[in-house]
Amino acid sequence: MDPFNASALKLQKNLLTLRLMRDRLRLEGKDKEADELAGPIARMEAAVQKLPEEMKPVTLQ
Repeated sequence: MDPFNASALKLQKNLLTLRLMRDRLRLEGKDKEADELAGPIARMEAAVQKLPEEMKPVTLQ
């Protein structure tokens, strides 16, 4: 696996981990902490969406 695809896979795993953490915080009633995670998650997702199609590996949404 080339370094770009390996990095893309790690990014996807990190986003998943952050989403799960955000959701767990919400379930625990820690809305402020969940909101603090929501911003960085949204920025990372937006950056991925802005990538040209030819740069998006199949591992990313």
